[in-house]
Amino acid sequence: MASSSRSRKEKASSSKEKKNVASGNAIACGNTTIVPPTGIHKATILWLHDIAENGRESGTFVRKLNLPNVKWICPTAPTRPVNYLGGIQATAWFDATGISENMTDDMVSLNSTAGFVVNLLKDEPSNVKIGLGGIGMGAAAALYFSTSHITGWEQTIRRLRTIVGINGWLPAWRNFRRNPSLAPSLQILLTHGTCDTIVPFQVGNKCSDILRTAGFSVTFIPYEGHHYAILTNLPVINGVRTWLTTNLQV
Repeated sequence: MASSSRSRKEKASSSKEKKNVASGNAIACGNTTIVPPTGIHKATILWLHDIAENGRESGTFVRKLNLPNVKWICPTAPTRPVNYLGGIQATAWFDATGISENMTDDMVSLNSTAGFVVNLLKDEPSNVKIGLGGIGMGAAAALYFSTSHITGWEQTIRRLRTIVGINGWLPAWRNFRRNPSLAPSLQILLTHGTCDTIVPFQVGNKCSDILRTAGFSVTFIPYEGHHYAILTNLPVINGVRTWLTTNLQV
């Protein structure tokens, strides 16, 4: 599942990296790339990469969004065997056997990743708005976090203002329970390629419908292209930038 951008290992001189450990299953994560704001720090967005990618590649992508007042936290997932890839070791936020409406969910790793997200965001200044986003599996992990309600996470969840999911899906959707205190305040942007053969377009569309039914404010934007077209699709990049600027007021 390599993208065409993987040969371009871009890292700005202002970026920083650090090691992390995912909570719950004690699996070591890779480096986290920090892209600091070049203007006033008004928001922090944690960005989760797709399967077999890393935080440095996320840093390359988020710089394209050109949001000077946003700090980006771009962690790298643990390396683990992934059934979807035939058991090959790859960076992944959780295991996946296949991507469909009837897929089996790796709940242990999903909950571990959600706790990891909380840990990375817990020390952000109280006056800074919080966002979460990702591509593919990273989008799935972000959406799962937004719909979770587990003791000890409420404070971070209530500070969450936006979710961006690109070519993702909603894990554990059958067990999804509405969180009335969260849904009215959280804005969600979903965008999905109509020719996506990795995460089928209908899966992304169903995700949008489920979240709307649960009371979330969802903007769903299809775009022509395959799973990795977002990396070079300027209209989509511009659309995400505009949406974040409006909803986070950055």
